[in-house]
Amino acid sequence: MSRFFLFRLVLDLLAVSLLLTAFAYDLFGNAAHEIIGACMFALLISHNVFNRRWYGTLSKGWREPRSIFSKTITLCLLMTMLGLLVTSVIISQTVFDFLPVQSGFTARQVHALVAYLVLFVAALHMGLQWSVIMRIARQALGKTDDTMVQALALRGLALVVAAYGVHSLFVIDIRSKILMQTTFSFWDFEAAAIEFILRHMAIVALCAAIAHYSLKLLNALKNKRYVSR
Repeated sequence: MSRFFLFRLVLDLLAVSLLLTAFAYDLFGNAAHEIIGACMFALLISHNVFNRRWYGTLSKGWREPRSIFSKTITLCLLMTMLGLLVTSVIISQTVFDFLPVQSGFTARQVHALVAYLVLFVAALHMGLQWSVIMRIARQALGKTDDTMVQALALRGLALVVAAYGVHSLFVIDIRSKILMQTTFSFWDFEAAAIEFILRHMAIVALCAAIAHYSLKLLNALKNKRYVSR
């Protein structure tokens, strides 16, 4: 594994970490929130530069279920990220405050909606590369493969985290954010800041697991069709 690839992976994981951090708006305040967001978008620009060859393959592979699945997720991520960037500029009070743009309450609701869509789709996108991430982790630990006990333990842990992620969707009240409903419930960061971060991480893990095992299912169906021939 090349050092350059590891460097790119670290930048991608840092971008995801900044996205999670940006959700703690009430903890850090508006100025820090916008700076965190600007840094995240800078990392995303570098991600697109490093992966610019992907755009050349965009018109190919649309007959293969696995390719359709992965490209659809990546295109959705691109569109939602552009939407997040546009709404960020519109409602900015610090980084882009010099622009002659006016915003209202609706724009902030749309920004919150798009932010959570980005969280879901970015997690799905990360799940597409989960096998690569785990292979790198094994190499770093000096392991070539997992034993049966380790594999079962990891799958059990993934199931527990996914269940926590499902529960977190209700605790954080994702439904009201997706529907852009006005609520008067706010997270108490003084009492449960760590819980807020863990719940969002669990949601990311849930979506990543869905993408990862969906790919496995598509591969299994492809192999089954190949054998039946």
